[in-house]
Amino acid sequence: MRWITPRPILLGLTLMLVISAIAAIELRLDVPDAAGLQPKADIQPKGDSQSAGKAKNEAGTTGETRGQIATENPVPAGGDAGEEPERALSDAERISNKNEMYEQANEITGSTGLINTDGVSIKEAAGERVVLIEFWTYTCFNCQNAQPHINALYEKYRDDGLQIIGVHTPEFGFEKDISNVREAVGQANIKYPVVLDNNYATWNAYGQRFWPAWYLIDADGFIRYKHFGEGAYGETEKKVQELLAERDRVNQ
Repeated sequence: MRWITPRPILLGLTLMLVISAIAAIELRLDVPDAAGLQPKADIQPKGDSQSAGKAKNEAGTTGETRGQIATENPVPAGGDAGEEPERALSDAERISNKNEMYEQANEITGSTGLINTDGVSIKEAAGERVVLIEFWTYTCFNCQNAQPHINALYEKYRDDGLQIIGVHTPEFGFEKDISNVREAVGQANIKYPVVLDNNYATWNAYGQRFWPAWYLIDADGFIRYKHFGEGAYGETEKKVQELLAERDRVNQ
C-alpha cells in the first residue's frame, strides 16, 4: 500500500530544497579560495590605486613638507635659499663696530660769529641728521667754484635729513670781519648755517690744511667721507645718499 503525501507538504519540501541549493551557491562565491584571493568587489584597478596615492602625496604629504621647510629655513626676500637673514645690530653693537672703523667727528668749537643760525652742534644732530662740514674762506677761488655745487646739495637733501655747516676759516686778516663774511654769504646765496672760525679752533680740531674741504658725518657722529679741493661732486652726492639711507634703516 503506497502512502500518498499531501500536496502542501510536498510543496514545502521542494521550496526548502531550492532555498538550500541557492544558499550553498552563494557561500561558495563569497568565501576566499585557498590562494588568498579576495572577492572581486574588494579589488581595485592598479591605475586607480596609483592615482589616489599621487593625489594624496601632492595634497597631503608634499604640502606639509613644503610648509615645514618654509618655516624651518625661511629665505629673506631677495636672498638665496640656505642663507640666514642678517641679524639687526643693537645701537651699542653698531657704535662699537664703527669705533673700530671710523674716526669720530669733533664738535664745532671756538666760534667767533654766526650767520644764518643761532648755534649749531654735531652732537645735537646725532640720530637725526647727516652733517656735511664745509671749510672755506670767501676769497678762495677754488671755494667760489665749489660753492654752487654745495648749495645745490643742500637744496636737494635738506628736507631728507642733510645738514650743511659752513666753517669760515680766514686766510687773511680782513676775512675775519663778520660784515665782510656776511656780505660774501649773501652774494654766494648760502642758506645753511655759517660759523666763523677766526681762531682756527675747529680747523685745528679736524687737522685741517686745505680750502675748500668737506667732511661727511653719519647720523651716529662718525666721519665717513672726506674731500679736499674742487671736484668729486657726484661722488660726494652718492655718499650723502648712502648715509641718509643708512640713517633711515637704523631709525625704522
